[in-house]
Amino acid sequence: MEVPGFSYLPGFITEAEGAALLQYFGSLKPLWESRYVGEEAKREGQGSRRLTRPVYWLGAWQFACLGYYSLPNHQHEKCLRAEPIPEVMQSILRRLAPKLAGHQDASEQGQAPNTCLINYYGTELTRDRTGRMQPVDYARLRMHRDGEPGPVVMFSIGRPALFEFVDGATPKDPELALWLQDRSVVLFSGPHFKDHLYHRVTRVLHGDTPAMPRVLEGFKLMRVSVSFRSVPEAHIKALREFSAPAQAQVRGYVEQLAESSAHFRAELEPR
Repeated sequence: MEVPGFSYLPGFITEAEGAALLQYFGSLKPLWESRYVGEEAKREGQGSRRLTRPVYWLGAWQFACLGYYSLPNHQHEKCLRAEPIPEVMQSILRRLAPKLAGHQDASEQGQAPNTCLINYYGTELTRDRTGRMQPVDYARLRMHRDGEPGPVVMFSIGRPALFEFVDGATPKDPELALWLQDRSVVLFSGPHFKDHLYHRVTRVLHGDTPAMPRVLEGFKLMRVSVSFRSVPEAHIKALREFSAPAQAQVRGYVEQLAESSAHFRAELEPR
């Protein structure tokens, strides 16, 4: 499917690449992040509200508690340097380069995405008020826009997902809706699809094909979405380059990541 500013490429990712991606996703230890932590939560007058799905970032980690990167006012102390994007993803991105070029303006030509967010969609077993274990569906995503400059590239692995673009003034009536299939790719860009419309995931179908890895205790994974973006390298910093308050905000998360990541263990080492 092709319309100006939007491309849907079903089956673009090969079966072998899909299997390699699933193996890679299963090797990571995603985080349940909170929107606010510590003193920030007190200033905002809120509790430490958890995000609706576990996540993992590559290239640059944008912690929810620091606010996400966006132009023009949210650029500094938003992006902590993270692990590199693996070769299986880089290979797919290289094949996508001609299609991506059609979504880039003249100033962006040839610029490959350097950061990506891995969203883990599924159901979590939690106790209800009576103490019984009940599954809670986290296989959806509220409407939002991505604030990084340039196009967005998305890989969809796992169960089919209903992906929608909506106008914020009339969110009940999607302008575009389609089911993203396993091993499909989406690209969107420009003033209409990226800057004006919001996008969201409203439903993921249940099922057992493809077989998904177990990544967290009590969490049944149904789908993984990987969204690639571009951030100026000058705004991607090491932990030691963050201010003391920003370091305090995210240190607990970095310590958690360091349990399974050599990169983040190195971030915590004294210099």
